[in-house]
This record gives sequence, C-alpha cells and structure tokens, in this order.
Amino acid sequence: MTPDTPDPRLTAADQSILLTACSTALLTLVPVAAHQTGLLHHLPDPPAPIFASDRITGSALAHPLGIPDSLLGLASYSITFALILLARRRRPILGIPARHLLAAKLLFDATAATYNATRQLTRFRKLCSWCTATALATAAMVVAGRHTIASSARTLTGRPHPLATPALNRLP
Repeated sequence: MTPDTPDPRLTAADQSILLTACSTALLTLVPVAAHQTGLLHHLPDPPAPIFASDRITGSALAHPLGIPDSLLGLASYSITFALILLARRRRPILGIPARHLLAAKLLFDATAATYNATRQLTRFRKLCSWCTATALATAAMVVAGRHTIASSARTLTGRPHPLATPALNRLP
C-alpha cells in the first residue's frame, strides 16, 4: 500500500469519531421526534432569526407519507451505527463486506442531510437548528469515513473516488 492509498481498514480513531458523530446525530433527532409525535410542545432554538424548528418540523414536508421524518432518521442512523460496528470487524452482510455498505450508507446519509437542509432554506428561508446539528454530525461522519468511502469506491469501480484526493488524505 502506497502512502497516497487510503487504508481500507477502519481505524480505531475513525471508528470512535464515526460512533460519536452518529450518536450525536441520533441524539439531535430525539427532541425532534418528541415534538413531531406530540410529546414535546416546543423545540427550543438558538436566539438567531434563521432558526424556526417548530414551523419546519411541524410542516407537511417533515411528514413524508404521513410519517414524521425524525422517526425515519432515527431508524436510518441506527442502521449507520450498526454498520460502523460491523465494518470494524470486517463482517460481511449477505456476502457484501460491511465497509462497502458503510461507505454507501455514509454517502446516502450525507445526501439526505444536504437535501433536507437545502429544502429547508429554499422552502422556508429558515433552518431547523436540531436538523442542522444532525447535518453537521453527518458531515463529521463523512470526513471520518473518507478512507472507507474512497477504498470502497476504488474496489467496486476500479477508479479512485473524488474523496481520495491528496488534500483530503492529509487531514488528520
């Protein structure tokens, strides 16, 4: 393995960051779920005019198919958490290496978080502070999983992934 080639193994440090960031994403979704299911009357926001968590999480957009999106997020990030644990042990799932599934799931989570934040800004001209925290935790997961994503992309396609750039590889 050359110095420019990302290590395909998930290091203990990367796993710790991934688990912490995924736990953070899960924890930021709990109050949103409590609000969307009627257990919590009001979601507190930081004192900035850009935030409108109650309005956004109570909207029809936040209930695809009538299901609160926070419940979908909790289920999704729980799967990500399990994949992080499985990827470190290199356990295949239905014959697919867990690290490949984790790489795909991290990219899915990042896409969903980016879409959600963009939709909030374009539809409401505001952000849900709790959802923003989830999106930031997701970004941390992608940075921590960049070597897994890059090595999986290279293994599956035979070509390097854009995240395998030398600048990103120099990140600690």
